[in-house]
Amino acid sequence: MSNRLILAQDGWGETIPDWIEALIRECDQTSQNIVAKQLDLSAAVVSQSIRNRYAGNLSNIESVVRDTFINAPVNCDALGGEIESPICLTWRRRSEKLTSSSPMRVRMFHACRKCPLNSSQTEGDDNDA
Repeated sequence: MSNRLILAQDGWGETIPDWIEALIRECDQTSQNIVAKQLDLSAAVVSQSIRNRYAGNLSNIESVVRDTFINAPVNCDALGGEIESPICLTWRRRSEKLTSSSPMRVRMFHACRKCPLNSSQTEGDDNDA
């Protein structure tokens, strides 16, 4: 049993969420710093999430972990069908700032901003993120 799993059990109790288990698995295979960089988070946030000590919005972190490591297909109306979740995450991150470098970027900016999977619209409204 890994040290991270022991820390997770201490913080989460008997039932550790599947996305935390995926996060631990990835950290154990590479390193916490590499995983944090892949998630565009700090290593401290990754550690706090594993320990269930993160004071911010865990649902945002869960979403990023699922999109990056669990890879459930996502139905994207703007792209006309199912896409891999890391591709969806990339477009959602790009939609945080409008760049008119191509018609596709502009189209996806507007589509992603309206998408219910894009939590950045609500993040600015509540102050717990």
